[in-house]
Amino acid sequence: VAAVRRDGDRSFLKYARQFDPLDGPVEVTRAEMRAAAARVPRSVRVAIKAAARHIRSVARRQVPRGWRLRVAPGVTVEQRIVPLDRVGCYVPGGRYPLPSSLLMTAVPATAAGVGEVIVVCPRPEPVVMAAAIESRVTRMFRVGGAHAVAALAYGTRTVPRVDKIVGPGNRYVSAAKALVASDCGIDFYAGPTEIVIVSAHGPAAWIAADLIAQAEHDPDARAVLIPPSRTLAVRVARDVDAQLPEDGPAREALRAHGGIIVTS
Repeated sequence: VAAVRRDGDRSFLKYARQFDPLDGPVEVTRAEMRAAAARVPRSVRVAIKAAARHIRSVARRQVPRGWRLRVAPGVTVEQRIVPLDRVGCYVPGGRYPLPSSLLMTAVPATAAGVGEVIVVCPRPEPVVMAAAIESRVTRMFRVGGAHAVAALAYGTRTVPRVDKIVGPGNRYVSAAKALVASDCGIDFYAGPTEIVIVSAHGPAAWIAADLIAQAEHDPDARAVLIPPSRTLAVRVARDVDAQLPEDGPAREALRAHGGIIVTS
């Protein structure tokens, strides 16, 4: 972080080639996004479009409203809601493509009226680029890690400085966001992914899928179910075993940090 802040592109591009690893242009062009998105199966593109529409509807409803009040002759109090000029969205790309992370960060930004939405992603797969098109992002860069966070926070010749950085990442990304937080706004200090589901009658297959979806993020992820019924606990455990992929971090995460706690 300090090196990118001090040296700009020189350190930023060095770390991008070392850690990402970057072996081509750092910026993804609009034409590349469209070409990659066209390779995504139509059913997936339809799902991304629907998700973006739903997220945008909720985000627009969440935007606070300004007001103006005349409290006395010659005295008026006003609250103005002004969107940020530029926001940076971090989209992880280490284990699986995560179009959901892009949608859930970029769509609310555009719905709020942010002028420019900058996305960084170390390996933007076609499905992520399809989400970028649907989210109306301004620019995208093929970088990740602490150096990408530093570039967003302090700006380089290649990457513009942003007003706020949002989005999940691994421990290095989280540490970098904490380091730059005094100079650039961040969403929050994020730890490992975690989910706790409290359910008495939910469909076992859906609950199992939710637990696995969170466990797939990271070997340190936590996934816990709290049912009152041993019957539901057994059904969910059976469905987790059936749905659990052979590879990836989910199996390790559930073994180390997963559990079902029956309350009665």
